[in-house]
Amino acid sequence: MKKILLLGIGALCYIHASAQENLAIIADSIRREGLQLYQHIQARKTGVALFEADTTGRLSLQAAGYFSYRSGSDYVLIMPHRGSVKNPVVTSYRFDAHLTPQTAKMEVGRNMTAAETDIWELWNLATDLVKKDARFKKVRDTQFMIVPVVEGDVRKVYVLSTPSRSNTFVLGNDYLLQFNGAREEVSMTEFHTNLLMTPTGRKSSGHIHGRANSPYITATDVCAFMLHPRAFDQASMRVVSPTHISEWNMADNTLYIEPRMQ
Repeated sequence: MKKILLLGIGALCYIHASAQENLAIIADSIRREGLQLYQHIQARKTGVALFEADTTGRLSLQAAGYFSYRSGSDYVLIMPHRGSVKNPVVTSYRFDAHLTPQTAKMEVGRNMTAAETDIWELWNLATDLVKKDARFKKVRDTQFMIVPVVEGDVRKVYVLSTPSRSNTFVLGNDYLLQFNGAREEVSMTEFHTNLLMTPTGRKSSGHIHGRANSPYITATDVCAFMLHPRAFDQASMRVVSPTHISEWNMADNTLYIEPRMQ
């Protein structure tokens, strides 16, 4: 009897350890995706700030859009010039892995490479789709940010809500589009069914995922927390679903997921 009991306890411990290991793998995957998305958006923000601060007179142009991509360990921001459609001319900034603005390398008036044109065409495709497709909910005082990511065979586009008024912080109403090599839509994921818009600096410990198919924190949540670490005056942020609790630590950008006690 004692031997059977010990075997049963051992089996339960093994199941628990396996479950925790699986959650650690899931957490690592979400964290990496969130970090990648953050790097793309931060490259855009840093490059646009450099562009707007330039006083040489060389940059008196209007950008037709913005997108970034990873090149080795670097990130490159591309700003196509308005009016250069058939053979796009761009201003670009190349950043190191830390996105250091002081060491950014700028090029003005060069032509897009073939790889950049591929991403640009995907950006345009997604932008037109978002404007016309009723699946993307338009929310007052927000606008959509289109973030294409093309790496190897992966062609995906994040559609993120951003505030159009100052001193506000937005979470939710965000999507992920997956495309094949022919730029045909393969799938669409809606990360959140609603949107939270709150004043920056508000005391809050996180938010709730009410749907069964959103059991964990999302990569877009991670990205938002990293972009705006002081938007909520908290050391960590929690995302609570019916089945799990995810906790993002603001200080060291670590993520922990655990089952929720039923």
